[in-house]
Amino acid sequence: MAEARGRSSARRTHVVLVPGFAGFDALGQLEYYARVTPQFRKWRTQNGRADVVLHYFDNFPTAAVATRAGRLRSYLAKRMARGEFMDHDALILVGHSTGGLDIRKLLWDLMTGPPGKTFPVDGGKGSAFTVKAAEILKLVRGIVFLSVPQWGTNIADWVRAYTLGRKVVIAELRATVAGSQVPLLDKLESWIASGATGLADVDLLRALQDALSEAQADTCNRDPARVAGAQEAASELELWLRHIATDFGAIDDLASNNAEEDPASPAHFPGGKRDHEKDLWRKQRIRTRSYATLGRRPFVFDPGVEAPQWDLLNPTTYPECTRREGPRAHTDIVYRTAYRACAGGPFHEPPVSDLASLQYVSAIQRRRIERWRTGAEIELWDNDGIVNTSSMLWPDGAQTRLVPGDHMDIVGHHRLVKAIPGSCREYLAYDLLKSGSEFDDSTFAEVWNDVFDFCV
Repeated sequence: MAEARGRSSARRTHVVLVPGFAGFDALGQLEYYARVTPQFRKWRTQNGRADVVLHYFDNFPTAAVATRAGRLRSYLAKRMARGEFMDHDALILVGHSTGGLDIRKLLWDLMTGPPGKTFPVDGGKGSAFTVKAAEILKLVRGIVFLSVPQWGTNIADWVRAYTLGRKVVIAELRATVAGSQVPLLDKLESWIASGATGLADVDLLRALQDALSEAQADTCNRDPARVAGAQEAASELELWLRHIATDFGAIDDLASNNAEEDPASPAHFPGGKRDHEKDLWRKQRIRTRSYATLGRRPFVFDPGVEAPQWDLLNPTTYPECTRREGPRAHTDIVYRTAYRACAGGPFHEPPVSDLASLQYVSAIQRRRIERWRTGAEIELWDNDGIVNTSSMLWPDGAQTRLVPGDHMDIVGHHRLVKAIPGSCREYLAYDLLKSGSEFDDSTFAEVWNDVFDFCV
């Protein structure tokens, strides 16, 4: 099998982007990694690197990390068996959020599994249709972690505590997609058009509105291609919601207080297991690079201690009742709500102190951060709206890049980007978490140019 796949004369580097929690490659025209392809093409042209190839992996949105890692392994094995990845190529796995845990779980299983383990491809059992674990590992040369909850995150514990509410919301969305989207679309249009609700500037609602609009065939002027695209978008959206409704196992893998219940989750590996994990990476000559995102503080909590949890039964802990850090005009209700849920909870400081302060940030980034926050220490409750920043500080220590921005900024959803004229949707990218963290196009280009530079 190895001989049959190893005939290419040029060595290529394959960069595979793995989505995070609730992620996907694309839903209709909405991409998880927004605007990464144009930035990659620009970087490749400037550096003359025609030998670097970018791939997007479409994972299950909320399945358990073990399930998601298995799907990633099958994806890589198929690319190898079909000759897309050759024996002498290099493979760099880039994971955002939960996607980083999927990568860790994949490599752990490949490195600690039975020697000679093989995986069938395309339904075959013969040698020509199987790929060995060692063959996959041989290609992996690097890992990039983007805002990964290496030690779990408080927001997962908060979501677990309110399971019923999450199920009701998903059930309502599924019913809307399965039936007529018009009633909800009318509501969304009314909310966005009216500033009285406080939702006029919430891009998450715009994203939902676009997803529903794109899935309506009768809005596409009966053009056959657009009708077909609308039907495809509707089926993709329905399948995505069905996956979320039937398998929400990733939330347990992301919880910060779930180590005893689920020791198999990479977020819950004890210290000795993590040391062994890094030793295996070094032996395999796998390099790592991490990017930790630090969101603007909409609230102020006592330094050096855990923040109080947000308890739905205690109104004094609600976001709008929490002490403000400063003016909130730069944030929206989605970011404030997510930040508050992530700030308080059982997450404890991991045994990593290399990045306890802002000293490892570039001068430009440090000035940017100091404009909208006080104090040089990263607190337990500091987060990017989804993940506690301290949880991202592994395994690279001082080599981790600290990025001023929220959880979705780093994957390109930091501002509104208009859709192609004539599209059934209005936008292709959004500022999903309006954090006011001053993440802009130049920061996006800086981060992703650094990612691509690392890959080669």
